[in-house]
Amino acid sequence: MIKRLLPLLLISFSSWGSVIPASPHIYVEGYAEKKVKPEIIVISSYIEHHDADASLAKSEVDKKSKTLITAAREIGILREDIKTTPLQISPHYEYKDRERIDKGTSVSRNIDITLRDISLYHQLNQVLVDSGISGKLNAEVKVVNPREVKKEVLFEALKDAREKAEQLANLNGKKIKDVHSVSEFKTRDESSYDLIPTQGIYGQSSNYASVQTRNRVPPPPPGAIFEIGEMIASATVYVVFTIE
Repeated sequence: MIKRLLPLLLISFSSWGSVIPASPHIYVEGYAEKKVKPEIIVISSYIEHHDADASLAKSEVDKKSKTLITAAREIGILREDIKTTPLQISPHYEYKDRERIDKGTSVSRNIDITLRDISLYHQLNQVLVDSGISGKLNAEVKVVNPREVKKEVLFEALKDAREKAEQLANLNGKKIKDVHSVSEFKTRDESSYDLIPTQGIYGQSSNYASVQTRNRVPPPPPGAIFEIGEMIASATVYVVFTIE
């Protein structure tokens, strides 16, 4: 029965009146969440250099980029898991006593590394330090198949809604008859296309301060394994059941 409910989520209602029937009914909110183990870490690094000579600034960014990519490959990261953006070139200014001073040209690019083996996280951090990355780093945890995870937790939310409706109906000496409507939103109006379904997978993200030292990152204790906090997948649905 739960699997037959999912296609109803695609129904668009022109007004709230079409969601709530005139006949006896029960309107419930179903909610579910599930702990999910992170499977991927995506680290975004920003490489930037400025110089009075634009060619020297570009050369320095290219050098650091090549060093980082080569070192990442050496610890087992596939080339397709390393994404680089085109160079960004712009004037570089500094301000002194509200006066803008031309300092040459700024050249930068982003490099995103997808780490599919989380056990290599410590090694990748060392690679970033050794590559002289001086920009801000951001790390985001993900799962391989988020659509499947959301689907699983959505079905659990639907089951929760039915259980609540059955309990309410039983307390009043009634029985659930049929599903009148299912929605991921509390209302359906003309602005529904602006809404975001209340499904999600939440994990830990980290903003790392600028790395300006070439000192070695202290190694983990012998036998230690890198672990990151669990993610939470959640979903909420609003279901109207007619009752006998």
